[in-house]
Amino acid sequence: MAAQTSDRPETVESSMGPPPVRTLLFSMLSVLVEVSAHHVGAAVPNVGGADRVEGTIDLEEARVAIDAANALLSAVGRALSRDERHALEGLLTQLQVEYVKRSGR
Repeated sequence: MAAQTSDRPETVESSMGPPPVRTLLFSMLSVLVEVSAHHVGAAVPNVGGADRVEGTIDLEEARVAIDAANALLSAVGRALSRDERHALEGLLTQLQVEYVKRSGR
């Protein structure tokens, strides 16, 4: 008796195909922004809902996440919509300012 493969979730997912690259890029950048905000001790507007995120500030981790997000945005920003790109640029600028304030540089 042969097993039916159409009932398996991985078969359903593969038949739908991967998400658009633009969607993945925006998601990856959003995660990096959220992680950097957490480590710098700031909330991301419309994501966390609060002005500050509780937790330990880790400026080294914040710097790595901010640098990674900036590098990725520079490399693939043209694939995003103008609004997406500008929103991410604005958030990253705010995070960089917060990082500088907290690091005393």
